[in-house]
Amino acid sequence: MAAAPSVADGRDLTAVTGSLSEVPKVTGTHEFTIREYSRTKGMGVGKSVVSQHFSVDGRRWHIRFYPDGYSTADGGWIALYAQTLHKPQLRPVSAEFTFQLLGPDGDVRHTRRSDRACKYDTMCNSWGIRRYITRAHLESAALGAIHADSITVCCTVTIHKARRRSLAVNRPGLVKMPPPPPSSHGENAIRFLARGKVPFDVRFEVEGEVFEAHRMVVAAQSPWFEGLLYGHGREAATGKDVLLQVGGGIVTAEAFRGVLHFIYTDELPGEATAKGRKGRGSYDVTLRLLEAADYYLMERLKLMCACRLGDLIKDSTVETLVETAEVYSCKDLEQACRNYAARRGLRLLPNLENIQSAIRKRLTSSAVAPATRRIMDVASTSGAE
Repeated sequence: MAAAPSVADGRDLTAVTGSLSEVPKVTGTHEFTIREYSRTKGMGVGKSVVSQHFSVDGRRWHIRFYPDGYSTADGGWIALYAQTLHKPQLRPVSAEFTFQLLGPDGDVRHTRRSDRACKYDTMCNSWGIRRYITRAHLESAALGAIHADSITVCCTVTIHKARRRSLAVNRPGLVKMPPPPPSSHGENAIRFLARGKVPFDVRFEVEGEVFEAHRMVVAAQSPWFEGLLYGHGREAATGKDVLLQVGGGIVTAEAFRGVLHFIYTDELPGEATAKGRKGRGSYDVTLRLLEAADYYLMERLKLMCACRLGDLIKDSTVETLVETAEVYSCKDLEQACRNYAARRGLRLLPNLENIQSAIRKRLTSSAVAPATRRIMDVASTSGAE
C-alpha cells in the first residue's frame, strides 16, 4: 500500500515540509619526513617536532611528532597530532585524521585513524593519537619504517562541513524571510574613524615623523598605549597639542606606521605581505614590525608577524630568525626554523652576543614600565605649559 498523508474529512490538506542533511567533506594530505630520527630521541616527554604548514579548507595545519611520548604515562609510545592554526574569523570545525607510516618505496607500513570527528575550536586546536606505535615496534627491522635514519608520516585530514538544506514546499500566504546579514558594526566604526571625519585627538612622534590618531582606538588595541593615554588619570592632562615620543629608540617610523595600519584595519600592512621581487623588503618590514608589536604589548600583531616570518624561512634568513624567535619568545617560529635547518642539514649556531645584546636592549627599555615612563614625560611637559 502506498503511503499518503493523513487528511481529516472536510479540512484542507496540511502543508508538508522536508529537510535533507548533507555532510560534504574536504580532504587534504601531507607527507612529513623526519630526517636524523635517531637525534630526535631524548628530546623529552611532551616535546615535539613540527612540520611545515599545509592547507585544508582554507586553514593552516601542522603535524606534531612526539618521539619521547606525549606524556610520562605514554613514554614508550610515539605520539602524532594534527594541529590547526585557529583564527578569530574561522568557525569551529570537525575533522577526522589518519596517520600512516610509509616505507622507503612509499608503501604503508603502519596506519591508525581517529575514532571520531574531533572538534577544533578556540578551546582545543590540537588532536591526535597518544599511543600511535611503540618505539620498539617503530624501530624494528620487521616493520621497515626507518630508512636512512628517516621516517615519513603521511597525514590525511578530512573536514566535515555540515550543512542543512530545506526542501521548499509551496504554501500560499507564507514567505520565508532570509536570515539577517552578519554584523558590520565594528567594520563601520573603523571605516568611519579611518576617514578622518572624527578629529584626531592625539599626536605621536617617532624618529622625527609625526602621526595623528584617535586615542581611544589606539588605547583599545594596546595595554602599553592604554597606560600611556589613560593610566593614573593622565587622560585629562594630555591634549592634542602635546607631542608624545613613543619610539623608545627601538621602534622605527616605518614600523610605527605599520602598527597604526594594524590598529585601524586588523591586518598586516601591504609591505609586510608583499611577494615576488619585494620579498626581501617584506622580510625586513615584518622583522621591525614584530619588534614594535612586542614593545607595545600587542600580542595578536606579534603572532601575525611571527606567522608571516615563518613563510620567509630560507637558508639566508634562518639564523637571524631563530635568534629573533628566541629573543621575543616566539616558540612556534623557533621550532619552524629548527625543523627547516634539520631538513636542509644546516647547523644553527645563533650569535649569542647578538641575542644577549637584544635582550639587554629590551630590559633597558623596560627598566621603568614604558607606559609609566611616558606618563611622567607627559606630566612634565604639560606642567611646563
